[in-house]
Amino acid sequence: MKLISILAFLFLLPAWSHAHPLHLSITNIAYENGMLMVSMKTFRDDWETAYFHYHSQVVDFTDQPPQAIPWFEDYLNNRFWLSLNEGDQKLSLEIDTVILNEDSMIIEMHSTAPGEPNSLYIYNALLTDIYPDQTNLVIFMFKNKESGIKFDMRKHDAEVTLN
Repeated sequence: MKLISILAFLFLLPAWSHAHPLHLSITNIAYENGMLMVSMKTFRDDWETAYFHYHSQVVDFTDQPPQAIPWFEDYLNNRFWLSLNEGDQKLSLEIDTVILNEDSMIIEMHSTAPGEPNSLYIYNALLTDIYPDQTNLVIFMFKNKESGIKFDMRKHDAEVTLN
């Protein structure tokens, strides 16, 4: 009887849980005429779990917009940033919009890149401190060319050339 209860619990667990099998973010970065446009798509519940991890409090971003919580922007700025070269000062990324859907959250940001940089340094450790299997894909667009970069627990940074 105990075995049947455990099997029933395990069988029904996916029905109550809205968890998803992948921990993934996809970020598009476009550089054109000195402007960087960033669009990051993530799972909303991963951010809510991260908040709980740091504060031991449940949060629902559909009740309270993430940008109204100081932790949200601090966490984002510490786990995702851009600079013109490794070791240079971080570029200031301004959050334009946060779009909440049933399962996803899209964060749109922008920044200016002063001068004519030769490269862009990308640091993306988003949610790798919460989920060991987190994968952060970045698609970088420059001069009608796209390049893809995969970030995960082992790889948090990369540099792309702007020639």
